[in-house]
Amino acid sequence: MLTLKPVVLQYGDYICRRCLNRGYDVHLANRDCRYADPHECPCCRKTSNIVIGLKLSGHVKMLGK
Repeated sequence: MLTLKPVVLQYGDYICRRCLNRGYDVHLANRDCRYADPHECPCCRKTSNIVIGLKLSGHVKMLGK
């Protein structure tokens, strides 16, 4: 996956890193993601930083997912 467009299509919006790791079986760290301000995650309904993009290391981890 090169963009987070499939995540937005599946969940209706961007989601938190915890849900992204659980839903796509990846192990993204804080340094792998770009974040927006804390909002409620549409997946788990908890307030946390929402992933709006991935850095190069995050893209590499998401390849093939």
